Amino acid sequence: MITAIVYNSATGSCERYAKELSRTLHIPAYSVDNCPSKADGQYIFVSWILAGSVVGYQKAAKKYDIAAVVAVGMAPASKKTADGIKAKQSIPVPVFSVQGAFNINKLSAPMKLIMKVKTKDIAKQLERKKASTPLNAQEQALLKMARTGVGEPASWDVSEITAWALKAYDADAILRI
Repeated sequence: MITAIVYNSATGSCERYAKELSRTLHIPAYSVDNCPSKADGQYIFVSWILAGSVVGYQKAAKKYDIAAVVAVGMAPASKKTADGIKAKQSIPVPVFSVQGAFNINKLSAPMKLIMKVKTKDIAKQLERKKASTPLNAQEQALLKMARTGVGEPASWDVSEITAWALKAYDADAILRI
């Protein structure tokens, strides 16, 4: 049974998703730095994406019994992203991809430099696509983030993850915690 959510957040998006999951599943959420020692049960791990990997997953998997991983990035949520992360890191549990917020000013100096270059490329790609095809809400949010260096996702939707958790586990037991 899922007993908690543990998250690793650099700029706040992972924390926001963890707290939303906590609210909808009625289980506690903890920062990886403040999580009580391992208890019985399984955890949902929420962290950000860097170079196609979920930051901190290997360390979390050694410490906790991970039931699912939520990978938070700037890009639109996609099964392709989730499957790529799952394969790259050999993650044996479900991986969910979600779009998070972006604020270049909250990044460390090296990450800020990397993202200044990366966001220019992202904006160019989306501008090309926009010239021939309308952008969906998540792509529009990403384009704003890439152009301005800040932005929110199209939504903070956790319904897919919540539905999975309630289906995979005894919904009544999760809601009694």
